[in-house]
Amino acid sequence: MEGRITTIRDCIRFLEEKGKALRIHAEVDPHYEVASITKAFDGGPLLIFEKIKGYPAGKIVANVMGNRDTIASYFGVTKEKLSEKLLYSIENPVDPVMVEPAPCQESVIVEDIDVLKVLPVMTHTPQDIGPVITGGVVMVRYPDDMAKERPAFNLSYHRLLAGRGPDWLTIASLYNRHFLDVLHYHKQRKEEYHVTINIGLSPCLHIFAAGGTLPQVRTKGVDDLRAGGALQGEPIRICKAKSVNAYSLADAEIVLEGKILYDEQVYEYDEAIHKAERPPYYFPEFLGYEGFAEKAFKFQVTAITTRHYPHYVSQMADSIESSNLGGIISEASIYHACKNHAPDSFMNCHILNCMRGILGAVIQCKTNHVLETGISQGLISAAFGAFRNLKFVIAVDEDVDIYDPEDVLWALTLRTKPDRDINIIKKAGIGDLFETRWSADTTVPFNNKWRAVRPKYKRMNLEKIVGADDIERAFSQMTESARRFAGQHILVQGGHEKGI
Repeated sequence: MEGRITTIRDCIRFLEEKGKALRIHAEVDPHYEVASITKAFDGGPLLIFEKIKGYPAGKIVANVMGNRDTIASYFGVTKEKLSEKLLYSIENPVDPVMVEPAPCQESVIVEDIDVLKVLPVMTHTPQDIGPVITGGVVMVRYPDDMAKERPAFNLSYHRLLAGRGPDWLTIASLYNRHFLDVLHYHKQRKEEYHVTINIGLSPCLHIFAAGGTLPQVRTKGVDDLRAGGALQGEPIRICKAKSVNAYSLADAEIVLEGKILYDEQVYEYDEAIHKAERPPYYFPEFLGYEGFAEKAFKFQVTAITTRHYPHYVSQMADSIESSNLGGIISEASIYHACKNHAPDSFMNCHILNCMRGILGAVIQCKTNHVLETGISQGLISAAFGAFRNLKFVIAVDEDVDIYDPEDVLWALTLRTKPDRDINIIKKAGIGDLFETRWSADTTVPFNNKWRAVRPKYKRMNLEKIVGADDIERAFSQMTESARRFAGQHILVQGGHEKGI
């Protein structure tokens, strides 16, 4: 990989050089328009919105983590090797470094704070309750008696609503975030809970902030910054916050400093306005539904620090980007568990976009001998044990493309006998979504593999027969699955396989 990507600006330069970024020069409104445009390019190029209505000094950047191949390229690997790279980084940490002065503090606001006057916070749809900060990474320092290494910092995402008041946000957290463990620690001791919300970061920090749902490889008290430094190849730079006893990510574009008012929970909506029987919609959540507004903690903003002409990074929960963020550490945890269980049989794993980052997984294995019959069931159990909230697992053979949902569904259609290969686990969690787990084993029994051999077509350099422009035009009319198959199994270019 050429150079290191340690800031969002490095990321933009890197993708522009590769032709994977799109600059939008027309003026766009952060209310509804930016979200609609971002959704239209879901899973595609990095987007840089150059002209934001009402915010002449800044830009909005979106789709930073929208494509799995792009994410892997940030770290100099292919997507097939991303789990190995992540696990290596966790096992070989790099200490963060303190810097002063810090780029994130080129401009400092401590008086007359008004978040919406400074940040182009997006409202996603006309159904939503208001503007939501989606790319904000909350950084907290673990108390020393909670930390497994000192100092240790936790990064996490939360629901952050702006606009209820000029100088405060609502912050709602899922039950399984280590952020809440630290909150309860300070609350028991009646101590103030100081944190920073960091926006516009190195890609590696977004991965650790997403973090899956309590995976084995990211336990409470472990420092996210050390693993992040190893992943990006350089130490994470931090600095002391200006107004609270906390730390900021020094290369962030924007930082909101402040404290969590844990004794003051507020509604994410104005009760005087919304008096319907059900709460109003919040914004599009990662499941693909409109989420509901609820009660949340109050985050009192004590300072806003920024770089000059900051890049406001926005992420959409209902997106491929969100699925990627949730899936990367979850996949690494499954990889770790399955590789330990059956190192000679397990090949790889993947969470398809439709599995929403944490709800399902495909594991790929190879049976080498008849005595390994049943190893796929052991790998399914290992995957379920890798992290909480995994809803279903599909096991496939080595001849199935785990990155192609059509190929996975092909295996599910042709290689399963439901009464034998589908298992249901009841009372495995809480709520309609997580109460039941299930698995499907589509692997072919070893003695029957000769009956299930897939065709192998002759590899050809079609450019000698059809021409490059005609190939591209033809491929534009084909399904993604068909293009992928052709690129992997038929097309060669100059004696090499052609990636499509």
